Amino acid sequence: MAKKASVENKSKRTGYSVVIVPLYEGCARQFKISRFAIYSVITAFVLFVSSFVYVFVQNTRLKNTVAQYNGMGLDQVIRLQATQLDAANEAISKSNTELDALKTYVVYLGTLDAKVRKTLGFAANNVSLASILKSTATPTLSVSRGLAAGATQLSTSTAVVQQEAEAREKNLIVLQDAASKYNSLLAQTPSIWPLYGLITSEYGWRSNPFGGSSGEYHDGVDIAAPYGTAIRATADGKVEQSGWNGSYGISVTLYHRDGIETLYGHMSRTAVSAGQTVKKGQVIGFEGSTGRATGAHCHYEVMINGDAVNPMTYLN
Repeated sequence: MAKKASVENKSKRTGYSVVIVPLYEGCARQFKISRFAIYSVITAFVLFVSSFVYVFVQNTRLKNTVAQYNGMGLDQVIRLQATQLDAANEAISKSNTELDALKTYVVYLGTLDAKVRKTLGFAANNVSLASILKSTATPTLSVSRGLAAGATQLSTSTAVVQQEAEAREKNLIVLQDAASKYNSLLAQTPSIWPLYGLITSEYGWRSNPFGGSSGEYHDGVDIAAPYGTAIRATADGKVEQSGWNGSYGISVTLYHRDGIETLYGHMSRTAVSAGQTVKKGQVIGFEGSTGRATGAHCHYEVMINGDAVNPMTYLN
């Protein structure tokens, strides 16, 4: 009996009863409705409402689209969209060309950077362009591809390469300034031979070339070559003295920079005047044997702040 009562209570909980009672006369009617039926009705109602909202939104969007192309036929709309896509393709193609040119420019800057650093003896730049150029693959766009995605990719690629180009340019500006100063110092530093020939007397103590037992200190080097050989400035500078100069005979003295001077003695004649600016390698006179000389040669002397130093340091 207990088991039967339990089954009856369970069956009572599986649904609901609806009783319809007549207003005046007649018998009351009772209907049983299961929970499943109630849930099904609720679910159907929710789906109906959702479908109605979706249709309403889509209808609104359609109306907006129709309003945008109001008065245009389908063929006109298609032609308009095709024109827009062609214009987009043309713009992308033009931007791709500019991007390729920018990549070439960055590669050129990198090569120039390396050359300048090598010339100046600077450390190599560790920034590699390879990874940057690989990450900036040239995008393409066709009618079947997304316009927004292609434009975004192109914009990102161009921005990355542009940033690298600007960084390279800043580095090269610094290096160019350093190279300019370096080249200026190099040009104003004696570093070439005034003429090519045989060194007949070196810098330092030597025996007296005119005889006698006493020695003398030689402030330069004597370079012998055929009479009249051209003598050239060993660095950029300004002519301090040109003409007769005591025991040096006909000579030329140049001032270069930071107290560095050079003297060229025993010339047969000069080719420059006092106050004139000369360039390294420029002819300033011709070999001779004027002054205190035993034969045709050029006495070459280097002075720093008025004190003679060994010219071989600069000739080598």
